[in-house]
Amino acid sequence: MNRLIFICTMLLLTSLVQAQSTLSGKIYEKVSDSIVSGINVWNNTTKASVRSDKEGRYSIAANEGDIIIFSGAGFVNDTLLVSYDKLLTQQDITMSIQFISLRGIKVSNSYYKDSLARRNEYSNIYNQKGITGGNRPTDGVGVSVSALSFFSYKAKKQRELKRKLEKDEEESYIDYSFPVEMVKNFTKLEGDSLRLFMYRYRPSYEFCRKTDRANMLVYVSDKLKEFRKPD
Repeated sequence: MNRLIFICTMLLLTSLVQAQSTLSGKIYEKVSDSIVSGINVWNNTTKASVRSDKEGRYSIAANEGDIIIFSGAGFVNDTLLVSYDKLLTQQDITMSIQFISLRGIKVSNSYYKDSLARRNEYSNIYNQKGITGGNRPTDGVGVSVSALSFFSYKAKKQRELKRKLEKDEEESYIDYSFPVEMVKNFTKLEGDSLRLFMYRYRPSYEFCRKTDRANMLVYVSDKLKEFRKPD
């Protein structure tokens, strides 16, 4: 009987320890209190990272003393120092919209220069072959995956960096296709109204890729009518 109680106690303690090593909660936008998906949650101590889901939920392995960084396009980064009590309860995070200065902004082809600079600087990441044994489908021999190289710490970090670079590339293209100055001139919005419009109706990367400037103005016009509707 005592042995059974001991085993149950140990199982309970184990489950508590596991629960205490995970930080979780929901992420909200500070002003509207709406949920925010796609926020990067980065454990700066362990280098682990996750993203908030479509319901704004996040869950990341963490221990007391770890530093967690919350970041996302259009938001001010937030930092959380993990304490023992934060591991015991849900930790909801409120993100503030990052207001940008609108002065001196010009529509230009800087996206292409920035994109080229990124690809030149990280060419070894964009063109890495190590995780596939150097073979490509066009080689006629199939893709050979090396288990050791694919699951290595270095390969994992390279894949994470590549995904981040690709995400940065997409965000830069959205900025290029949906520039502040163009929206400002077309809508005549200014200040907080312009900032809120840019945040609320920021298009997706896929939409920008298949939309030219004329259709983008149609999109802005439609959203402006929606924006001006009384609540």
